[in-house]
Amino acid sequence: MTAKQVSELIEVKPSTVYQWVHLGLIPHVKLGKCVRFKKDELFRWIDKNHRKERVSFKSVERAMHKKAPLQKEFFES
Repeated sequence: MTAKQVSELIEVKPSTVYQWVHLGLIPHVKLGKCVRFKKDELFRWIDKNHRKERVSFKSVERAMHKKAPLQKEFFES
């Protein structure tokens, strides 16, 4: 796969894919100046790095406290 195909698959900019290549974050193969990606390695990498978004009560509570002063100012004016 090309960097463009990978970028479309994982919905990031091609420049992001190239940056990940440069940093060694994504599995790739260099053929001269060309960068290519093996589908099976790419899908393993995606599975390994996939994180499900988790929301804890504490994080919601912190977010609410941060917004509270703004809400208070709104209602006092």
